[in-house]
Amino acid sequence: MNTIEKIWHWAAVGCFVGPFLIMLALFQYFPVYEMLRDSLYDFSLLNLAKRQFVGLENYRAIIDDPDRIQAFYVTFMFAVGVVVTVIPVSFSIALYLNGRLPMRAIVRTVVFLPVVTSVVVIATMFTFLYDPNNGLVNSALGTIGLTRLQFHTNKHQALPAVIAMMVWQQTGFATVLFLSGLQGIPKDLEDAARVDGCSPLQRIRFIVIPLLMRTTVFVVVIMTVFSLQVFAPALVLTGGGPEGTTNFVAYDIYQLAFYLQMPGLASAVSVVFMAVVLAISLIQMRVLRVKETQA
Repeated sequence: MNTIEKIWHWAAVGCFVGPFLIMLALFQYFPVYEMLRDSLYDFSLLNLAKRQFVGLENYRAIIDDPDRIQAFYVTFMFAVGVVVTVIPVSFSIALYLNGRLPMRAIVRTVVFLPVVTSVVVIATMFTFLYDPNNGLVNSALGTIGLTRLQFHTNKHQALPAVIAMMVWQQTGFATVLFLSGLQGIPKDLEDAARVDGCSPLQRIRFIVIPLLMRTTVFVVVIMTVFSLQVFAPALVLTGGGPEGTTNFVAYDIYQLAFYLQMPGLASAVSVVFMAVVLAISLIQMRVLRVKETQA
């Protein structure tokens, strides 16, 4: 390759890759740099000129503030509740859709429809469903003689109610991922196991589940990251209450930055949260890959 060909080669590379790299730097790496810098300052969005360097004081404030600790705890409990519910439910539905059973097309549409619906729309819809007086859920409970629930105002019921809403929305996405994994399993293996006398449960345990470990790793990590980033339900459905039981970290960052005018502390919380989410994702991938190797 002569000099002119090299120039044309790198010019073509720059034309195709350059815009992506510019957008990546502008909308991802530069905001991260700004967040890291802002976390070391104390200032207000109403007066950006008055910035005071405080070093690591914002990070110390996170440890000393019980509200920040509660936000992290609530977010992790929410993520655990969503993941441990979505995984078995979506896997079961994927097994059903992968078989030769009736009404698969209808079930596929019903399950996946919430995924393409805006979270804000879903949260607004569940606001009416969870209404203590005239909501559909409480009306159904009252019809069969059960006690009405106070989803929005009871600190023991608010978080499970939001978990149920997110499970309903995210199950379809996880189902599609599991279904794609199931369709990639060679039919010869299942046919051979069937000929050898393996029951359906044995085929699922010893063939399907081990071969789906890569898909399971991906689904668990994706569902965890999605759950940790939850924001709209707290904004629309509960307002972070009652008593902070649905004050998720993303919503807490929003409140700190725009309502309390403490963007420096909000940036510090964002940095810590980003590091924690990254660490959790790496640990999950490591653990599940070890299990995949053992399987």
